[in-house]
Amino acid sequence: MRCFVDVKEILQNRDLLIILALSVYDPTDERLHNRAEAYMSNPDAAVYAIQVDDLFVGIIVLDIADREKIEILNIAVASNHQKAGVGSSLINNCIEKFHPKEIIAETDNDAVEFYRRFGFEIVDLGDKYGAGIRRYQCTYKF
Repeated sequence: MRCFVDVKEILQNRDLLIILALSVYDPTDERLHNRAEAYMSNPDAAVYAIQVDDLFVGIIVLDIADREKIEILNIAVASNHQKAGVGSSLINNCIEKFHPKEIIAETDNDAVEFYRRFGFEIVDLGDKYGAGIRRYQCTYKF
C-alpha cells in the first residue's frame, strides 16, 4: 500500500537521498547533503515521499512560499518503481494537500514527457544554462 508521508525532518535519510540524487545534477554526497540541509531549514520548502511497504520509492520537494503557485524543486522516483504512477501520485497528493491554482517546474529532456503526460503545458527554454542541456518550463493550471 502506498503512503504519502512528510519527510522534511528526515531528509538526510540515506534511502531518501538515494532517490533525491536521481533529480540532482552531478549528485555528489556533499551536494546532496547540502541540498537536504537547505531544504530542511527552509520554512517555504515542503518535502514528501511515497512509501511502499516501509520503502521510500519517490520524493517531491516543493517551494510553497506562494500556496497558489507551487513550484516543484525536485521530483524523483526509484528506477524500479518508474512508470507505475508514483510520480503522478506525488503530484496529485500535493494538489489535494495545498489546492494550488498553478504548479510550475523546470526540467530537462529526461522528464519533460512525464510532465506532458500529466497535463502540464511545456515551453522550451533551450540551453538556459549554457551546459548543452535543453531545459523546459512546465506549468499546470487549474
